[in-house]
Amino acid sequence: MENKKPLHPEIKGLFTLIGSTLFLLALLSFVHGSPQSNWLGVVGYGIGMGMMWTFGLPAYLVIGYVGWIGWKMIMGGVPKLLRMKTVYFGIGILSLSMLLNLLAESGALANGFIQARLFSEVYLSNYPFPHKVVRFNLGGVPLYYLLCDIPTFNLHHLLSPVGVVITFFLTGMMSLILFTNTRVIPLVKSIGTFMKSAGAFLVKVANDLKPVRVKKERIPLRKIPSPPPPIQNEEEESEEESEIKISTHLEKQPTPGRVKKNMDTRTYAGAFKRYRLPPLNLLTNAKKVDKPTLKKDLEKQAQILEETLVSFGVEGKVGEINCGPTITSFEVLPPTGVKVQKIKVLENDIALNLQAKSIRIIAPIPGKAAVGVEIPSLYPQEVGFKEMLGEYQKGGKKLHIPIMMGQTVTGDNVIADLTKMPHCIIAGATGSGKSVCINSIVMSILMTARPDEIRLLLVDPKKVELSSYTNLPHMIAPVITEAHGAYAALNWLVKEMGLRYEILKRLKLRNIHAFNNRKFNPEKEEELEMEIPRKMPYLVAIIDEFADLMMASSSDLETPIARIAQMARAVGIHLILATQRPSREVITGLIKANFPSRIAFKVASRVNSQIILDENGAENLLGNGDLLFLPPGSHVLTRAQGVFVRDEDINRVIDHIEMEAGPQYLIKSFDQMVQTDLLGDSGGEGKDDLYSQAYQIITETGTASTTFLQRKLKIGYARAASLMDELEANGIIGSPDGSRRRVLLKKD
Repeated sequence: MENKKPLHPEIKGLFTLIGSTLFLLALLSFVHGSPQSNWLGVVGYGIGMGMMWTFGLPAYLVIGYVGWIGWKMIMGGVPKLLRMKTVYFGIGILSLSMLLNLLAESGALANGFIQARLFSEVYLSNYPFPHKVVRFNLGGVPLYYLLCDIPTFNLHHLLSPVGVVITFFLTGMMSLILFTNTRVIPLVKSIGTFMKSAGAFLVKVANDLKPVRVKKERIPLRKIPSPPPPIQNEEEESEEESEIKISTHLEKQPTPGRVKKNMDTRTYAGAFKRYRLPPLNLLTNAKKVDKPTLKKDLEKQAQILEETLVSFGVEGKVGEINCGPTITSFEVLPPTGVKVQKIKVLENDIALNLQAKSIRIIAPIPGKAAVGVEIPSLYPQEVGFKEMLGEYQKGGKKLHIPIMMGQTVTGDNVIADLTKMPHCIIAGATGSGKSVCINSIVMSILMTARPDEIRLLLVDPKKVELSSYTNLPHMIAPVITEAHGAYAALNWLVKEMGLRYEILKRLKLRNIHAFNNRKFNPEKEEELEMEIPRKMPYLVAIIDEFADLMMASSSDLETPIARIAQMARAVGIHLILATQRPSREVITGLIKANFPSRIAFKVASRVNSQIILDENGAENLLGNGDLLFLPPGSHVLTRAQGVFVRDEDINRVIDHIEMEAGPQYLIKSFDQMVQTDLLGDSGGEGKDDLYSQAYQIITETGTASTTFLQRKLKIGYARAASLMDELEANGIIGSPDGSRRRVLLKKD
């Protein structure tokens, strides 16, 4: 019986090469959680998932090795010593996978393109507090389990991170030498210089993987089932502990119920070591509108504009035409001798002939010998938040607190830095675009800043506009919805500002930027007898519907707002006020003087426009995001179409951030703070800061009334009445009896 003829080596090599190519295509198009995007469909997605689960990134090397074997078979037969080379290659892949998993554990990987193509897992970590952690398996799940997850006998515990690096680096080098059949001595000489730079990397990995230790008396931010073990000896506290505090708060409070103790106002920087900013793919692209006959329509409108001017005795030629998202601007070049005012009074006549809903005339355009005529665009377009944010991220200039405002008539993006503004007033009628503007400001911060860089304080009397942001790690406290909570929050900001200034004074620094970039010297800072954080985050307070709060207690709110606006810029505290009723009772002279930047949406009258911007123009806006922006240090208004953020985009970004980290409140709740104090037993002491002054005034004068306290302390009626209630509850004065004066019961 004849033996079967063995299969030709070229056929084996061809099948091997084709198989490796298909596996490579499946792996290249693999995106975790997206089977429809794989080039080989669901089968390719399963292949990619299996390869990534088993090997991680070294799966590409495995496919490359198999393809190399197939190529060798096609060219001339099976490679020599194939079994031994496969063993050496396997040892190298094992070593590389272990090192990559250690790299992922250190949090050094921050590339969104690579992370999307890895097999990732989300698990709940209870240390140092409950939070969700996303694990990216750079070297595959089995070796990650061997490295970290095996109880007691994991390599992370047995060898330490440095030992793991040294061990598997040496085994990897050994496998490379044996696989390539390289001489050892020449190789050692060639990598001598490389080892010097690798030493710095080992130190960084070791430092990153050191656990953060917490003092024994420090209280966790919220109850957890398994709190971290306390340090038995306070002298063993490491220098890294000074880096885990990112905010400061008052060391002295009147009662424990009002504000949590100072140890509760600290959070852990380690919680955000692996925090990833939300990717752009969470946002929706702006809708594009087709403009088939735009050029002809603009030329026709320019001709009508010229004919209208000539009919009223003004000869002017239309020069440059700028077509923005919602506004088209015509630059009219009048001849010498024509008064600008003569063109400006023709506003209604020009609007009639152009059949425009509303027009705005700029006479003249700053820096040009021309008059601007702005009319609504024939094909209005949406200004996409995703496109503007993408252009900002690609640009070289980075801002401390970037705010995506909108797009001008010429198509330029308006991106402001809140630290330069440094405070802002947003005003406009109902439905003009204020709420969308506030959401775009918050989203600009969430998409560009980590929670340990910027903290938010949101006040929303309507209770529905900003409530979805409550559980974000950026929040100082839950969203405030009550007037007394807003008052308590503003006073907290004033005291926080004073504490920050005291820190800068002791360190002899001028502003928060110099503080965060100082040369850290823990020994010198310990000698100052004051707890100094490693870095200070920026604090941004946004108050929506400011008019409602001013109606409740204008005197109580105006003073802390003015103090913050006057002084808080240097310590990184910034205010944004929004109102739909821009009257002089709401936007007072004191507030206007300290808020140089203004954003005006469409208003009802010229009076409102003058209150906001100190000039006319806002009454002629179109609404739906059409705005006038007054930059800081300038008197020239910038007209722009506000950026639009969809609600579903906001929800996706919030869900992503909540998966990255949970809330890190510095204050449990500002809304409950005052209510708890008024209902609780005071023990003879008032909760209001002015209680002692009110007590002294009443006991010395013998007069006790709400209006009397208003005049003496220069406060609002609500706060004076609250002080009277506290004095009555403590037995200092008697209860009201009709029109009779209150009786002074005792003097402590």
